[in-house]
Amino acid sequence: MCSQEKTRTNFIKALKDSVVPATGCTEPIAVAFGAANCLAYLENKDIQKIEISVSLGVMKNAMAVIVPGTGKPGLLVAAATGAIAGDPTAGLNVIANLVDDDLPKINELVTSGKVSAKIAPVEDKLYVEVNVTDREDNVKVCIAGGHTNIFLIKKNDQVIFSKTRPAAYSISESQKFLQTIKFKDVWNFAQTEPLENISFIKDSADLNMALVDDGLKNNYGLSLGKSLKNSPLSSTTDDFSNKLISYSSAASDARMGGSQLPAMTNSGSGNQGIAATIPVCVTSEYIDASEEQLIRALTLSHLTALYIHAFLPVLSAYCAVDSAAMGAGTGCVYLLKNNYEMATATIKNMVGDAAGMVCDGAGCSCAMKVASSVSSMYRAMNLAIQGIAIPGSNGLVSDDVDTTIRGLGVLATDGLKETNPIILDIMMQK
Repeated sequence: MCSQEKTRTNFIKALKDSVVPATGCTEPIAVAFGAANCLAYLENKDIQKIEISVSLGVMKNAMAVIVPGTGKPGLLVAAATGAIAGDPTAGLNVIANLVDDDLPKINELVTSGKVSAKIAPVEDKLYVEVNVTDREDNVKVCIAGGHTNIFLIKKNDQVIFSKTRPAAYSISESQKFLQTIKFKDVWNFAQTEPLENISFIKDSADLNMALVDDGLKNNYGLSLGKSLKNSPLSSTTDDFSNKLISYSSAASDARMGGSQLPAMTNSGSGNQGIAATIPVCVTSEYIDASEEQLIRALTLSHLTALYIHAFLPVLSAYCAVDSAAMGAGTGCVYLLKNNYEMATATIKNMVGDAAGMVCDGAGCSCAMKVASSVSSMYRAMNLAIQGIAIPGSNGLVSDDVDTTIRGLGVLATDGLKETNPIILDIMMQK
């Protein structure tokens, strides 16, 4: 296989591996997935105890976010929901089939004192261990490296499934590949790849725009999207920038507020998937783009977001909704001007703007961060289209876009290393 063909194949694999549906915030959903798989190996199913151990990042991202369909937040609710109503074969859609009749059993289990959670003494950014004991047996499921990557299942201390545990700082083959390419490769791929090979990416528009509708119709979380769309403070509530921000925020409101609709994720995050999708869809409607233009713009956005995220930890103190919105910026520039230099300037302008935004755990406030990131994207794109870019002498920005992206990765990986424990300590003391 020639290098160009291999690059094309790897791009498509990266998209198919990392742009996938999920029902609910992916950290508590990973816990629900672990619990559901425990129950799959228990015959008695009269649950006596559920013990949860998770890495620091998972704990931080699961404390405040609503578990879909339950109206309640936290790891205990996620584990109980997975145990009572989870489908162990459904991956990140493990609790998609939750029904109202399940809620009394879930609530009873959560309040029974049988479910507990703690931080695991591990270096992994993403680690989940769930132990479930019924009246006859105990099953332990261990996950690391990916939200559904089970590497060990033990029943009564007997190993019934195992594979090599990912190293604490390991990255996927797709990430390794993405670290070897340049943004120009991503741009060219989105422009030239046969449409039938990338048409699947339109599913991201279908799923995430449905979340917009849900967020605008219902009162989830802060109802930020709805409040921006209907703001009494502005006479231009229907302008382009407001629609970009309000629609993206509304999808996040629904996503983090307990909607049972799935989101199309990016890099393991529904909010990143929303940030990479909704602005492109709004821009596509704004210019009355063709279906092909939309598909290519979504491909460019999601793949750019994956490329930037390849230099970031899987979970970190950097809010990667910001980098996902950089992907959206390139997709929007493609639709508006189809200009590579403007796309690179958009990324650099964003890195020079909001790259210091920290992730302080998943919750309703994520919609605010989505709004901030998409607002930053609009400002950055607006400058870029007018030929203005932050010069390479400024801060994290370099003259070369790929060097700029790698610098952002160093900030998130090394510069913010000590930030996560401090954030979690503040959260745990409340």
